[in-house]
Amino acid sequence: MTKITILCEDIDQERFIRQYLICRGLSSRDITCFPKTPGMKVENNNALILKYYPKILKSYRSRKNSQDIAVIIMIDADDKTVDERIRSLNMAVNKEEGDRNKDMRLPNEKIAIFVPARNIETWFSYINGNQDCNEQDDYKNKTLNTTERITLAEASARKLASDICPQGLDENAPYSLHHACNELQRLQLDK
Repeated sequence: MTKITILCEDIDQERFIRQYLICRGLSSRDITCFPKTPGMKVENNNALILKYYPKILKSYRSRKNSQDIAVIIMIDADDKTVDERIRSLNMAVNKEEGDRNKDMRLPNEKIAIFVPARNIETWFSYINGNQDCNEQDDYKNKTLNTTERITLAEASARKLASDICPQGLDENAPYSLHHACNELQRLQLDK
């Protein structure tokens, strides 16, 4: 079974990815966070994702031939586009190549990059019925406590995996969610 390492910004993203992967048949024990965080703490930000990405890429490449492993990177677009955020990741690995817009991942590498635009809450909004959501507005509900945020993330992942993905995304789904679905193919989970 593939072992997956997740590098993401916060607990909402981590729980969303983890629950989605579990719905796809992976075991929770085969999913780890980078860097390893105790309990319910995942407190990265865009700068830390950019800092850790080259390290996780190097680690993946040193182990991929001897282990069935994959990596998922999730970073909010915030005020950038999906392509701009991916370019910043590539530049973190190699400034010159990233400047030329070269993808630093090789075609056969099981490394998926998810860039929710504006943030993960846009995906939650769409998944939970807001067909008119856009990727410029901030749908973050600042009144939710940590437990409610985790519940929303996990419920959204289950709904995406069981209700939406089997039929395919609607054309009006956020571009960043379409992009993430394409990125999932890199993980080769169906093999």
